[in-house]
Amino acid sequence: MRNSSRSKIDPFIVMDVMEAAASAEAKGRSIVHMEVGQPGTLAPKSAQNAVKSKLANDPMGYSVALGLPELREGIARLYADWYGVSLDPARVIVTSGSSAGFILAFTALFDSGQAVGIGAPGYPSYRQILKALDLRPINIETSSAARFQPTPEQVSEAEIQGLLIASPSNPSGTMLDRSALGALIQACHAKDTAFISDEIYHGVHYDRRAVSALEISDDVYVI
Repeated sequence: MRNSSRSKIDPFIVMDVMEAAASAEAKGRSIVHMEVGQPGTLAPKSAQNAVKSKLANDPMGYSVALGLPELREGIARLYADWYGVSLDPARVIVTSGSSAGFILAFTALFDSGQAVGIGAPGYPSYRQILKALDLRPINIETSSAARFQPTPEQVSEAEIQGLLIASPSNPSGTMLDRSALGALIQACHAKDTAFISDEIYHGVHYDRRAVSALEISDDVYVI
């Protein structure tokens, strides 16, 4: 069987663990799942009822390419409510999960062979998606002193065309405050480096809220 070179990426090991756990369950073993972060509760009743109504009364054909307009408008309102950001719904694109958002952003922003900086340690699929798209993931080694986030100095010195930041971060859980996030965005702008902000963990915090990159600049890309 023919295989492309871009298919030669290291596995996302958590999914291998999940597969092994499912296989053990199928053989009758009782498994406590700690391999992936998944909901432990049902969807809210209002969401269940909305889906039931849609299935019963709507043929459910294709939506417009960028996503349902009313959903995009709702997301824009959420950014106004959460962050005080005035976001044009025309800038909002709905994707089938964040991984599809990364693929869309990477292919829109970068040409084959270009380099994208990611903090290490970081979410493994960043690296795998970049490699699969024939892009070069550049690990930026972080430290506890910098709360396991890249620093503006590292960004300024790195030969990269893009920087991907997660705040709250996976796996460290650390967040960048407005000043630290702004310094990274400024360092990227100074060298014409695209700034991509992974904000899928916003809302999963305890003492203070996370800061959106869109609070600081319009010239950013938010997943």
